[in-house]
Amino acid sequence: MIGRLQAPIVLAHGLFGFSRIGFGPLTLTSYFRGIPQVLRDAGNRVLVTRVHPIASIDFRAQRLGFRILTHFPDEPVHVIGHSMGGLDARRLLVEPGWRDRILSLTTIGSPHQGTIIADFAKLRVGRIFRLLSAMGIDHRGCLDVTRRAARQFHRRYPQPNDLPCFSLAGEPRAEDVAWPLRRLYEALSEMEGANDGLVPAESARAFGETLSPWPLDHLRQMNWLTPPEDAGSENSVPERYGRIIDNLIALGFGADDADRARSAQPTAAITGPVG
Repeated sequence: MIGRLQAPIVLAHGLFGFSRIGFGPLTLTSYFRGIPQVLRDAGNRVLVTRVHPIASIDFRAQRLGFRILTHFPDEPVHVIGHSMGGLDARRLLVEPGWRDRILSLTTIGSPHQGTIIADFAKLRVGRIFRLLSAMGIDHRGCLDVTRRAARQFHRRYPQPNDLPCFSLAGEPRAEDVAWPLRRLYEALSEMEGANDGLVPAESARAFGETLSPWPLDHLRQMNWLTPPEDAGSENSVPERYGRIIDNLIALGFGADDADRARSAQPTAAITGPVG
């Protein structure tokens, strides 16, 4: 059973991400497939943010902050960031006022020290990047996750000492990798060791306290292309997100903890004349 947090949960998407694809009220698919509803069914308030899909971390962080302020103007939040969404949140943390607004940060498959896949893409599609620049399209996010750029970012924005931060890496078996990522997974395995098909495990767990790795590739961390037999099981992707919530509840962020704290406060004495 998934627990309930007192503060809202913000789900931040990664590079090339989106909140949903659909027509009007009809949703064809969403980035965090089925996950927000499961968390909401447990009583949590959940915001799935939408930022520029390929812009720089600096710009995406600004938009992430805007989305949070729009939906929760007066409340602190817990952020769960997938892939580059975790880097956006790290960048937002150093902006004035945000350290007190973000209660915790959990990153899933985030390239804290970059990925060689981005290095390779920079070499192979540099002409496309130049074309995007000429068209005035911000594509800096594709370069921000190269190993050199990400490691500079990692040194510039260390973990705040007083903020609970956690990281999860994807470490699937080769036979459990979804078909679009299999060749990338094999190549990364030879060059970087354990990985999720896009991000090396060592890079994903380089920030905050490391939680137990998920046996899921980068796509299945969003509940995409998951085997039908996993749905509804204790190891389903939404249930794994539920365990992130359980970790935060264990730190005292649960809704029941807040209720108990309020009930334990002494009632203020009434002074002054009676009658």
